[in-house]
Amino acid sequence: MKKFLTVFALAGLLFSCSDDDSSGGTIDIPDPVDDGPTGEASVVINEVTYLAGEVELYNNGDITVDVSDYFLCLGPGTYDRVGDIIASGNANLAAGAFLVLNYDRPGATGGLGLYINNAGFGDAANIADFVQWGDAGSARENVAVEAGIWTESDFVEVSGNENNSIAYDGDGEASSDWAETATVTLGAANVVTPPEEAVGSVIINEVEYLVNDEIELYNNGNQTVDLANYWMCLGPGQYFRIGDAEATTVVSGDVNLAPGEFLVIAPVTLTAPDDAGGLGFYANNDDFGDAANIRSFVQWGASGNARESVAVEAGIWNAGGFVPNVSPGSSIAYDGEGNTSDDWAATVTPTLGAANEITAPARSIVINEVEYRVNDEIELYNNGNETVDLSTYWMCLGPGQYFRIGDAAATDIVSGNVTLAPGEFLVIAPVVLTAPDDAGGLGLYANNDNFGDAANIRSFVQWGASGNARESVAVEAGIWNAGGFVPNVSPGSSIAYDGEGNTSDDWAATTTPTLGAANEFSAPVRSIVINEVEYLVNDEIELWNNGDETVDLSTYWMCLGPGQYFRIGDATATDIVSGAMNLAPGEFLVISPVTLTAPDDAGGLGLYANNDNFGDAANIRSFVQWGASGNARESVAVEAGIWDDGGFVPNVASGSSIAWDGEGFTSNDWVEDATPTLGSGNAAAN
Repeated sequence: MKKFLTVFALAGLLFSCSDDDSSGGTIDIPDPVDDGPTGEASVVINEVTYLAGEVELYNNGDITVDVSDYFLCLGPGTYDRVGDIIASGNANLAAGAFLVLNYDRPGATGGLGLYINNAGFGDAANIADFVQWGDAGSARENVAVEAGIWTESDFVEVSGNENNSIAYDGDGEASSDWAETATVTLGAANVVTPPEEAVGSVIINEVEYLVNDEIELYNNGNQTVDLANYWMCLGPGQYFRIGDAEATTVVSGDVNLAPGEFLVIAPVTLTAPDDAGGLGFYANNDDFGDAANIRSFVQWGASGNARESVAVEAGIWNAGGFVPNVSPGSSIAYDGEGNTSDDWAATVTPTLGAANEITAPARSIVINEVEYRVNDEIELYNNGNETVDLSTYWMCLGPGQYFRIGDAAATDIVSGNVTLAPGEFLVIAPVVLTAPDDAGGLGLYANNDNFGDAANIRSFVQWGASGNARESVAVEAGIWNAGGFVPNVSPGSSIAYDGEGNTSDDWAATTTPTLGAANEFSAPVRSIVINEVEYLVNDEIELWNNGDETVDLSTYWMCLGPGQYFRIGDATATDIVSGAMNLAPGEFLVISPVTLTAPDDAGGLGLYANNDNFGDAANIRSFVQWGASGNARESVAVEAGIWDDGGFVPNVASGSSIAWDGEGFTSNDWVEDATPTLGSGNAAAN
């Protein structure tokens, strides 16, 4: 037990003596005089928040004690009267009660005495209780030792954590009767929770190096750290002290950095490099090359910063590791787990001054538009949120047909920048290669390690036909559909991506190329139709352009059946009756075969874009049959969706023609015209 102040109640006893010879009488013995309660008064220091400035007293006696005129004293000139510093509780301290005092004098080390008065703080008769922490030798230690309530050189070990207190176990007079606790219970019974080991750990947590050069430091320890004399180092000759107001701007937070808090700073005169840099956080400036001094490190853009080796030696970075560069508006942020470049990532949602929220940038470059007929221009688009350097990317048209985008001898930059920012376009054209006009495929690759490796391809498109050598690579990479291709376009048009998926269905022809700008689809209506046929007398065939694009028909073919075909542009095979071979929208071309004859009874006539294969539905453009079904090209037209199975136009009289009504693709859309209008609009269409 602690030293007790014992109060004794004095009772007076009156004894009356009489002569033995005296006679009779009685002697009254008065009751004992009641001089007040009897009991023991004991007040002890019970808990001290040694860095937060509060002291708890506890009455472990069995009578109420008025402690108003008691004093707390740490040493000469550091004393306060209890009645003047009460935070909670009552100065008339009842047995088993607590009294909490505001006493902001304690620190990381100290010896605190509780005195019954201020008659003399060096007098052992006046001290009632004592505790010493952090170190021995405080000013009142010898007084407590003399009073028999402390042991010389004894002290309570403490961590220096401002959130902790030291608490008494209620049983003795030594430091072993005290313990540091992480559970502060001022005003209540002590609960000792062993504190975590004091860790003063501050790390670089986030860096925005492209715009404002802001650096976020985070205290992930459990002890407040004064960063005023810590240093940041970007490399030899590029360092600044955090507490130097002329060198450091404090954006947010406190240089005296508490656990779990953030400090955001920016150098005043230095600039963090945008391309490749490294940043070291040091406890001092004794030697920036000494691994004992570095506390945290990060490098971006490339390896090889001057302080990388120091950080590697200190075990806080990986040799050769770096965080890939980010675009303006992004930062690089730490995931809080390890000490390598893998523990850092770009984030498009900087949270400087708060916990990191890593939102990965979408680094996506796509082929967005291709004009392969005239200038072979290719438009690339950054639909991600991170700037990408395309100088090392490659375009591949097929085996042996590839070029590096950043190679000026191989690539013309039509518009845009090879360092492609989010939402921007780059238009290029190969210098020595030529994109095929009929059937081609184009792959965008991140490198030229292996064009057959799906890990390297980034975007793909093919036109005219399937089967490009890189189609299978794109299919494996999940960025194209097997067998998919975009139909061919005419000169002046391009094929453009709709921005939505990864198949040929997400591409379409457009008559308004927008290379270098957002795609605007004006789908061409490339429609040349057989419009009227006079097969009985002159064998004249009228073709009509009911689209919105001029079409060169010189390479188109007419087919009456196997072995009966002629090229429209072949003057030896085709008579031009009226109109132009280069057929403008709304115009008519009337032709007649030179050597062939259309059958008068039952025939069929197909218009083809080429003579690759008259049995291929991809090549046929228009069809009509008369007199009977069963023409050899009927099935091709049915497959192409431009004729009805078994349909035919009834035969007409001499001098008449068969004419299209301009509405559908069946035999019902054709009628007899007794007054042919070859070279002008059909009466049937009116």
